[in-house]
Formats: sequence, C-alpha cells, structure tokens
Amino acid sequence: MVEFVSDAVKERVDALLKQYPVKQGALLEVLWVAQSELGWLAPKTVKWAAQVCECSPAHAWGVATFYTMYKHAPTGRFLLQFCQNICCYTAGAESIISLAEKKLGIKAGETTKDNLFTMVRVECLGACGNGPVMLVNDDFATDVVNGELAMPLNIGLNEERLDKIIAWCKERAAKMPQEPKRDPLGGITGAVHGEAQALDFAPAPPALGIKATANENGVSVVWKIAPEVTAIALERKKGNKWELIGNPSVKDKEFIDASGKPGCEYRIITKSGERVAKPSAVSIS
Repeated sequence: MVEFVSDAVKERVDALLKQYPVKQGALLEVLWVAQSELGWLAPKTVKWAAQVCECSPAHAWGVATFYTMYKHAPTGRFLLQFCQNICCYTAGAESIISLAEKKLGIKAGETTKDNLFTMVRVECLGACGNGPVMLVNDDFATDVVNGELAMPLNIGLNEERLDKIIAWCKERAAKMPQEPKRDPLGGITGAVHGEAQALDFAPAPPALGIKATANENGVSVVWKIAPEVTAIALERKKGNKWELIGNPSVKDKEFIDASGKPGCEYRIITKSGERVAKPSAVSIS
C-alpha cells in the first residue's frame, strides 16, 4: 500500500514517532523525511503521513501546504527560493527576482527546460540582515566564497553575486550527476552549506523542580519532566561520586529511596532518545 516509501524512510519515521507522546506532533518531520526521499510531496504521500501520524488527511494537507519548505510538484535540481518579504523587498528583492527570471529564461514558479533550475517566491527566510537573500535548495546563498555557497555577514544579493551563484550551480551539475544525500533532519547547524547535525546537537530537557524530603520511609524524591523525555536516571551522591539508585518510568512523579537519610544529595539525568540532558539541580533531603 505504501510501496512509494522506502524501508529506510519507514525506519526513520518509526524512530521519530517514538519521541512524541502524541504522534501528530511528528507530522512536520515525517513530511520532511518523506520529501527528502521522494523529492516532493504527492497527495498520496501526505495521506500516508497522516496515517502514520494518526491525524486526518485534511490536517496533514493543511500543514503541508502552509509551509513553503514542502514541494507539491517536482522541481529542478536547484530550487532557487527568493525571499519577497518586507526587508528583502525594501533592499531590492524585486529587481533581483526580475534579473534571475531574465537570466534563466523562466518566471517564478517555473522550471528551466534542462530541469536544472526552478524559481519560486517565498516569504521571510529569517535572514533579514542579508536582504535580498535566497535559498539554493536548503542552503542560504548571497555569494560564492572559496568555491562554496555562502552568506557573508550583511552581504545581500546583487547582479554580480547572482551570476556567481548561477555559475556555481551549473559547474556543480557538470561535475556531479546528482546531489549527494543529506540527513533531512540535519543541515543548518555549524555551516551555511550544512553538514548533518550530531545526535547531541541539542541536549534533552533536564528535570526540573527536583525536591528530596526525608520521612519515615526513607527519602521521597519528586520532579517534573518534559513530554519528550524517554528515560530517567536518579542519582545519589556518595562521597565525591554520584551513584545510580534507580531508573523511574517517565510516567512516575516520585521515587522512594528506602535507604536514604536526611542530608543525602540527589540529582536526575534525563534522556530523549540518544540525547542526554545536563544534570538537574541538586536537592538535599
């Protein structure tokens, strides 16, 4: 029924869904992973995403059509997304878009006959200080520096830089039969021409509100965690080291340390998938 989705995508999606207490929360990422595999989102792909995320097809379609990062038709190898919002507009975006249309022989929304370039207008790309600005596929680009697409600080597009970017794309197409595969959920940390993100690019949310209280049963430790936490490690200090005393369920809100005494120090370390949080604040019973 879903032959158009590869086993690799299904495995990636299964892993994503485990990170969300409500599967619908993964919809944006599921759509993005599917698009990275198929190149665009056909209606049947959006319907499949709705099924795996347990939401209505109408909701999934509304999400897929709201964000301009999702494609609803095949595009050329280089998707040139020109920002037309207010900051870029006042910095000369309309002139740059007109120049690009003349140089490529197409209008915004069209693809060149050689299937190399597709031009589209989009709203704010969040790089207002570089206006006018565009994306080449998933990369910000206002210039070419040292043979790579770049967006130098406060440098926007002009005719000379646009020519360099177009030439860079053509040269790349001549050298590479197709674009190298990327991690669809990595991309724009660390560099403009983004390498994939490391698994620990953002730590898991730490436990909050930890409080240890000594009583007749030992020590009661309570805490609060974020919904995306998948594992909890409760530690007690022994000398100069911390030792693990329990792994409560993510549904638990309290742990009784029967051997605990007044004056013991406790902390919690949470995980979200492979990401490890910083230790919580320390609470003394």
